[in-house]
Order: sequence, then C-alpha cells, then structure tokens
Amino acid sequence: MNENADSPRTVDGRSDRRRFLAASGALFVGGGLAGCLDESAGSDGSNGNAGTDGERTTSEATADGTTEGADDASEPRTVSFEAPHGATIEGTLYGSGDCGVVLVPQINMDRESWRPQAEALAGEGNLVLAIDEDPDDRPASVRGAIAHLRRERGVSGLVLIGASSGGEAVVVANAEAEDGAVDGTVALSAGGGADRAADLHGRLLFVVSEGDSDRFVRVARELHENAPEPKELVTYEGSAHGQGLFDSDRAEDLRGRISSLVAEACGGA
Repeated sequence: MNENADSPRTVDGRSDRRRFLAASGALFVGGGLAGCLDESAGSDGSNGNAGTDGERTTSEATADGTTEGADDASEPRTVSFEAPHGATIEGTLYGSGDCGVVLVPQINMDRESWRPQAEALAGEGNLVLAIDEDPDDRPASVRGAIAHLRRERGVSGLVLIGASSGGEAVVVANAEAEDGAVDGTVALSAGGGADRAADLHGRLLFVVSEGDSDRFVRVARELHENAPEPKELVTYEGSAHGQGLFDSDRAEDLRGRISSLVAEACGGA
C-alpha cells in the first residue's frame, strides 16, 4: 500500500459485530474484498474473551441477561446483553460518560481489535462499547447494543462506528432504529447498506480508500449521495480497507474526524 501525504478529498453536505470467529481475532489489516467474506483471519491470537488482556469481567447477571458488577470506569469490563433477535451479544465497555459509542468490527476481527480506538474515545469522556456481533444478524446485534447503552447505561447521545461488514451493520441498524436513537454514524469501507441510505438518522460520515475494491467505493458514494444531511464523504488515497485505515498514514486525520463527529453528535443530543 502506497499512500502519500496529500489531503483526502472530502464531500460535506453541510458545507460539503454473539461472536463469530472461525479463527483467532486479529489486529488491524487492510485490503478490500467483496462483503469482507474473503478477509483472512489475523494471527495475533486475540479472541476478545472475557477476562483476558487486562479486561475485568463483571460478575453478577441481571434478569435481562446483562452482566453487571461494580463497574470501574478506569478499566475495560465485559458485558453481555440480548439482541432483538434473541441472540446474546458480548461486548467490552470502556470509560464512562453521557455519550455512548458502539464499535463494530469487520468480519475477520473481534471486538478486541478496537481497543486503541475505544481507549482513545473513552479518554475523551465517552462510554464506549465494542461488540462481537452475531453473524446471523449483524444489524440486530448493533440494535441490541443501542438498547443496552440507552436503557441500561442511560446515555443521552449515541454514535455507531463500524468497518466493512460492521460498516454495513451500523448503517442498517441506524436505518432500523427508532427515531432519535442514533445521533451519529461512521461507516468505514461499508460492505453494503446503500439501499437504506435515505432512512438514516443523525450526523453521517462515510469513509473509503479510492484504491479499495470497486464495491466499497461505489457503496460509499451511493450512501453519501442518497443519505440526508448532515453528511460527509471522505475518500483517501491508497487502498487501506476498514479498520486498516487506522494502521495507515491516514490514521491521524481519520481519528480527528471521528472525534469531531462524536463530539458534535452527542453535543446536539
């Protein structure tokens, strides 16, 4: 992947993941593929299991299936909750605050792959929930995360962030959510969901690399074209795909854009 330091092209309409792991989870990778079904599993051995890699597992299960304990916002803690389609979804909470952020990984990764971004967003005063979606219904898994943060955690604002298959999941979950449930959405190299663009709510950021597979470039453009305001399309040079963007020379710019959207979306909630 060769990317230069030129500024990304931006179109701004205002002024322009139950876990599914066929193999061990991985850290960030790039490279586009259709629907992310060809994305190869990583090799770091992480699988997002509760109580590993410094996570503290919460202790008591509540009546609604959520694992609860004396939450310590200074360290990650594992939770589980039921999604609308009945599946139990596992996630990791970071930080605390009135603004909730849901992180959804691409198909060859698990929730642990979001740790650097989750810790950074938590450090900015947000309550961050990284999830392992049910592969049978990823959007419903995301809607379960929305309900968990809204009803069980009491956030007043909520932003969805997903990559590739997770990007499609957050788009569809946004479109299917109740009015006012989602204040912002970031889709990185979304694998689909363009047919739901007109039903989206809140602030919208669509990101793709111009050298990614044609499908992802097309979806990003269609999402932006058909979505309501406020919306923004950012096209980076190079071919970094999904969460791989955080391991590219575009990472700093992308992190800044996400932080700004979260602050704006929750500030207006």
